[in-house]
Amino acid sequence: MRVRRSSWLLVSWMWSSVACDVRPTHAEDKCPPCECKCNCEDKAAAGPVQATEPGQAPVQAEPQASYTPQTAEIGELVASATRKMNFDDGKGCLADLDKIHALDPKFDARLAVTRGMCEMLIGRCQEGKQRVAKWYQEETNMHPERAMSTAESLASMRCREGNSTDRDRLLRAYFDLSDGAYMNKKTPADCKAALNVARALIPKVKPQGPEDSQIRDSPRALFHTAATCFGRAGDCKTALAVYREFYPSLDTVKDQATRDKIVQDSFDSSIAHCAPKAKAP
Repeated sequence: MRVRRSSWLLVSWMWSSVACDVRPTHAEDKCPPCECKCNCEDKAAAGPVQATEPGQAPVQAEPQASYTPQTAEIGELVASATRKMNFDDGKGCLADLDKIHALDPKFDARLAVTRGMCEMLIGRCQEGKQRVAKWYQEETNMHPERAMSTAESLASMRCREGNSTDRDRLLRAYFDLSDGAYMNKKTPADCKAALNVARALIPKVKPQGPEDSQIRDSPRALFHTAATCFGRAGDCKTALAVYREFYPSLDTVKDQATRDKIVQDSFDSSIAHCAPKAKAP
């Protein structure tokens, strides 16, 4: 009995020793706890810190793109500037473009053609043409001569006196007559004003080269363009007189009556608004 009691005490002591051993059964971490330090002074630049696994460095999230009212404001200003340009308000157009420049100069640089046309509207025709031509050369790799021809085409719509040359004024007269003939109906007074400019400047303005079709060919079409402008405006009497004045030479036709009939028949068949059927009730 004494031996069995001793054995029982030994076993009890061993179990109690095991129960009291609270040491970890795995190796302790060798790295100290991670401490996160933030630069709280730069709150605008820092993004939210993402949670990570223990022992890893914290990761900063990519900053989210923030909405800026500036984007919407620029869009409204572009629309406003374009609308004012179309209504020949060059001063108002440039004011809008200057506001865009103050907000985003790089964006304003992309509006060089619009700025150039608005400069033309306030009489700064040469500056506007140079700006437009330069943009086409640098941004579209257009040949300088072609770029200037394109700028002149826009100038024919937008240039208003100021430093306009005789060439600019003649091209504007051709444009106004063509616009009245085929696009936007004008008054007889509008057609007459443009035709008077053309009459005065055609002898003065010469083509700048063999490819200068704007100056070389436009007078040849004037008999039809000017007559159609007057015809659409409702003044067929003046339309016929202009048609006769600028009709291509009929020197080979010696009989005056025959020449008159050729011109009249051509007028009746080509100036639709003044044709006999158009004038019939």
